[in-house]
Amino acid sequence: MEQATSVSKEQLEQRIARYRELSGTTTAFVDSRLPGGQKQNFKLVAAGKGIFENPDMRPAIAAAHNINMSWVLIPPGGGSNLHDHPGSGAELFIPVDGPLTIYWGETGEQETVLQQFDCVSIPEGLMRGFRNDSDRTVLMLAIVDGGASGGGSVRWHPSVLERAAKTGVYLDANGKLAQQGSPQ
Repeated sequence: MEQATSVSKEQLEQRIARYRELSGTTTAFVDSRLPGGQKQNFKLVAAGKGIFENPDMRPAIAAAHNINMSWVLIPPGGGSNLHDHPGSGAELFIPVDGPLTIYWGETGEQETVLQQFDCVSIPEGLMRGFRNDSDRTVLMLAIVDGGASGGGSVRWHPSVLERAAKTGVYLDANGKLAQQGSPQ
């Protein structure tokens, strides 16, 4: 019989992300300034290099994981523009306290509404986004499988990158957020 792992209370405390103590960011991704891209991300755990474009963003739990998981606060009209996560496997969206519109397809032409605690599993390679069409902020749990790449990245629909560039924001050669006129 394999021996069970033993950890102290102090060691386990390093693996707890207490919601009240989390520090979120409204600039995790290149679509943050775009209509429909407003949200606040609270990165809990990350696989590999993690899935975020803001170089200052770190997961609350530093230990290595095989998934990426975040709380996402989405104001009315906010969400995420069309994207996918190549090499990362499936992405799950679970609205915790209100409805959330999920859209997908090459131009976002398909959509469905998830109610509280519903869960959708979006397959790798499918362009997708989400939107809060309600009149109040919605909390969502987002989980992305680490997949073969160990964390992957975000691949934005070309129209998202074009619109972001018009605001002065782009992704640098390492896939991290950069702003026109700022030092590299």
